[in-house]
Amino acid sequence: MIRINLLAEKKGKRRVKGPTGFFIAVAAAAASALLLMGFVTFLFKANVSQLRSRSESNKTTMASLSKKITEIKKFEKLNKELKQRSALIETLRKNQAIPVRILDEVSSVIPEGVWLNSLAYKENGVSMEGFAFTNIDIVSYIDNLKRLGSVSDVYLEESRESEVEKVKVYKFKLSFKVRV
Repeated sequence: MIRINLLAEKKGKRRVKGPTGFFIAVAAAAASALLLMGFVTFLFKANVSQLRSRSESNKTTMASLSKKITEIKKFEKLNKELKQRSALIETLRKNQAIPVRILDEVSSVIPEGVWLNSLAYKENGVSMEGFAFTNIDIVSYIDNLKRLGSVSDVYLEESRESEVEKVKVYKFKLSFKVRV
């Protein structure tokens, strides 16, 4: 079989074959890789600078918010103290009349022959000291105290004979609780 080449070769133009074409292709690939890396680096630097500016603005926001938080805590503490003081004032106002009422009730049931020397009120408890001419007068006074509705747990702590201005009397100590 005979082959005939119908296409004629053009003279003057030759294709570049060999190592020079390979180097040109590698150089083009390296240049495009460098351009791509430069573009990516530029994007990353822009992103980093944006994140840094956002971080700085967040820090200033956090600083202002922390100041507000400390102010809020201060106001909460003041509010708590105010509530405590208000409760204390209310308790004092409520308990203000108790000693007067106790003194009025205790003095209203004193029988003849008994007199009080001291009376102390502490936390719903009263202790008193006094004198009487007889032990019967002391017992009568204790019975009168037990009949009061606002008094409970009347207890005679001591009763002993003594002398006041050359008169024989009985010194007594008693205590009771007050119902508020």
